[in-house]
Amino acid sequence: MRELKPIPFDSLNLYAVLHERGFFSGGRIQEIRQPDPLTVVLHIYMNREEHRLLISADAQHARMHCISTKMPNAPTPPPFLQSLRKHIDGGIIRQVHLVGFDRIVQIEIQTREGVYRLMVELMGKHSNVILVEPVGTIRSALKWVSPRQSEARPIRAGEPYQLPPTRVEGLLNPLTLSDDDWRALWKRMGAERDWQAHLEGLSRFTAGELEAIAQAHGLGGVLEWARQLREGAWTPRVLRDPQTHRALGAYPFPSVQFPTEWQHPRTSLNTAWEQVFTERLQYARVESLTQRLLPNLRRALTARERALHDLQHALQDSQQADQWRLYGELILAFGHTLPPGAKTLQAPDYTQPEVPMIDIPIDPDKTLAENAERYFQKARRARESRAELQARLERLQSETESIRHALFIAEQHPDESTLQRLLEQAQAHGWLREASTRTPAPRAEKDPLEGHKIRQHLSPDGYPVLVGENAQANDFLLTRIAKPNDWWLHVRTGAGAHVIIRTENQPQRVPKSTLEFAARLAAQNSADRHARVVEVDYTLRKYVRKPKGAPPGFALYTHEKTLRVELK
Repeated sequence: MRELKPIPFDSLNLYAVLHERGFFSGGRIQEIRQPDPLTVVLHIYMNREEHRLLISADAQHARMHCISTKMPNAPTPPPFLQSLRKHIDGGIIRQVHLVGFDRIVQIEIQTREGVYRLMVELMGKHSNVILVEPVGTIRSALKWVSPRQSEARPIRAGEPYQLPPTRVEGLLNPLTLSDDDWRALWKRMGAERDWQAHLEGLSRFTAGELEAIAQAHGLGGVLEWARQLREGAWTPRVLRDPQTHRALGAYPFPSVQFPTEWQHPRTSLNTAWEQVFTERLQYARVESLTQRLLPNLRRALTARERALHDLQHALQDSQQADQWRLYGELILAFGHTLPPGAKTLQAPDYTQPEVPMIDIPIDPDKTLAENAERYFQKARRARESRAELQARLERLQSETESIRHALFIAEQHPDESTLQRLLEQAQAHGWLREASTRTPAPRAEKDPLEGHKIRQHLSPDGYPVLVGENAQANDFLLTRIAKPNDWWLHVRTGAGAHVIIRTENQPQRVPKSTLEFAARLAAQNSADRHARVVEVDYTLRKYVRKPKGAPPGFALYTHEKTLRVELK
């Protein structure tokens, strides 16, 4: 099934919503609000009634219509709002009209200083609202445009206001055409009718309406449509897809292009468009939240599942504690039979029913007691590692289930409030990675990485590992992010990334597998990444210092140990 395109807020709709309110002739501007950076609301008192005229220069939702609710105001008045309040607040509206039949509205306001003009240009990403002084120069604008942004039409204070250069001259205004003019146009176009090539301000949708009327009812149907337009005989409709229940838009006439059951009559086109845009904006917010949540939750789930897999393998490796303890006991029991210089002790494994003989590696340079103690120490470390790994495994399993549950809810197309709660939960738990979003929303919280190019990984044991991608990021990692007892890694020779393992002030508990994981990242992000074997030093952050005046990324360190990483 083809996707239905939304009905645009075009010149016809713009004219109709203004015509419905008598173009606000004689109304007094008694309050001005700016609820967000691209929206202005004029409170106009006319005929003993207040009208709230919303004007939005949003690229996706540019519009101008009355609303029934009172919009919130900005805590601190933006410069454009201050300018409007200073110059036109309390002014009387003399005239409101479209420039031709385009999506440009000129509002003339009588003030003590003279007649100001508020120019409303609803033209997609070029939409703007501009206050023009009585002498014709630009006083203020919702969007300033520098010559570098637009050589054709910069918007700067003090310069004469000019209409947008995109307007096409020579097109006919459907408002001013008589029936004879329509007949002449019909004859001139012939069978190959292209309404947009002859009539000003027609959207594709309205051109499609005219063509559908022409095909169904001929010239007579077009003349009837033109009469209703001239007389403002509006019969507003909200058009809604019965399958998705989404509002496609509103229109001042019944649509010929959609079934009758899709069309819902309204008493006012202003009310219809208010309802439509309320739904559109809510849907856009839901879509934005969904696009932020789903990829990040899936990415976070994949990372946790991979870490769980690695952690379970590490836990299996830690099960050798009993074996190390047995080796130590057997050395003490049977080591006296070893000849001098022997490197292997053969002893019976009395823990097995068959009591098989096993080989135990021996260091000939150490005493039997030292060899046994070495195995006892390995057994103790394995038992401690096992307890720590088990705790990490349980935490990671719990977090993985939480992410899986959040992802399941997000995929069920929930409402905006549910998505917002999921987003807050994801932000609190660090499940989001939003550095590459196309249109980043203003951050309520400060970015802890402050925009530096630092990649974040999760080790097989669940430890966060940070990798700097350039010299500035390396400096930031070293001086601002790393704690004294975090592990710091760098290739032994040559240039490379600084790598940090977050240890929660317990560096002794970081397993060797995590150190090897971080060492491999350091080797892969170094000048030696094409070598077969790379040596990587590691030490605690408190033993690393950056000399005064040293270039970015340079550091000195002590107390280091070295790991050998095989890359090929």
